[in-house]
Parts: sequence; C-alpha cells; structure tokens
Amino acid sequence: MADFVWNADALLSSGVGAFIGSALTLAGAWLAHSLEKQESARKDAEHLLGLLQAIHDEIETLWESYLATAGAQIEALRDGNPMLMYWPLTQDYFTIYNTNAFFIGKIKDHDLRKQIVATYAKARGLIDSYRMNNDLLQKWEYAHLLFQESQSELHKANAQARYQSLIQYASSLKKSHTELKSMVSELLRRLRKEGVLSPDGATKS
Repeated sequence: MADFVWNADALLSSGVGAFIGSALTLAGAWLAHSLEKQESARKDAEHLLGLLQAIHDEIETLWESYLATAGAQIEALRDGNPMLMYWPLTQDYFTIYNTNAFFIGKIKDHDLRKQIVATYAKARGLIDSYRMNNDLLQKWEYAHLLFQESQSELHKANAQARYQSLIQYASSLKKSHTELKSMVSELLRRLRKEGVLSPDGATKS
C-alpha cells in the first residue's frame, strides 16, 4: 500500500512537472512569436517611413528640376501663345515609385496612399503632354520651313493650322501644370506632416 501511495505521488509530481514544463515551453514559444511579430512590425514601419522619405525626396527633386526648365517657361507663357520649347524626355524619372509599387500598397493611410498614386499619375500625364507638344512643335517647324521655301499658300495654311494647334495645346499644358503644382505642394506638405524630415519619424505639425 505504501508503495502504491509513493508511486501515485511520484506520478502526480511527474505529471505536474510535465504540465509546468509544457506550459513554460508554450509560454516561451508565444513570447518568442510575439517578439518576432513586434520586430517585424518595427522593421515594416521603418521601411515604410524610409519609403515615404524617398518619395518625398524624389518628388521634391524632380519638381524643382522641372520648375527650372519647362515649368518656368509654361508659367511665364501668356494666354494665347504657343509653347515653342522642346523639353527632351528620354528616361523614366520615377525610379523610387516604380521599384516600390508593392510597398506603396502597404501604406495604411488610405488618403495618403491615394494621394501618392494620383500625384505620380498626374506627373506621368504631364510628361506625355510635353511629348505631344514636342511632336506638334516639330510638325509646325517643318510646315513653316516648307512655306518659307515654297511661298505656297497651301503650305502657309498648313503652317498656320499647326500653329493654332500649338496655341490650343499650350492652354491644356498650362492647366495640367497648375493642377500638378497644387497636387505636389499638398503631397509634400502631407509627407512632411508624417515626419519624413525628422530623423525619428516624429510627426510635424
């Protein structure tokens, strides 16, 4: 009987020990998983902040460069005049945006995410518009050259029609420029409010 009691106590002690060991193992696994999730979230937050900083710098740099060239010309252009300037466009300017499309989709702030996408889309549209203006300008110059060489009324009418197309298109360019200017200003303001200019990402008022 004594042996039975001792065996029962040993079994109970062993069971309690096994239960405690299992509980500690589960607790340790849960803690490790929790810490891993926290670390992953921290890294994601750091990456997204870095992405927002990079987007801010890309937009700001490209906009300043644009304003120093074609942007200054279009702002100085008077209504009713054509944009008689070639703006060479030979590359993809949106490196940060294009290589981080997946991560942009992970930005939690819906309005900010939508604003980023809309601003880049508007910028692409304006670039396409300048390409079209380059094409219209080239066609007008060729038509005007033919008229000067031939003094033909037919070539004169063609050159005048090309010139009027440039005037009409310049109005569209100015409108797109003004709209993008407003969007860029608002996006940069919003990104700075998110703390992109602060080393620790602190929100600025």
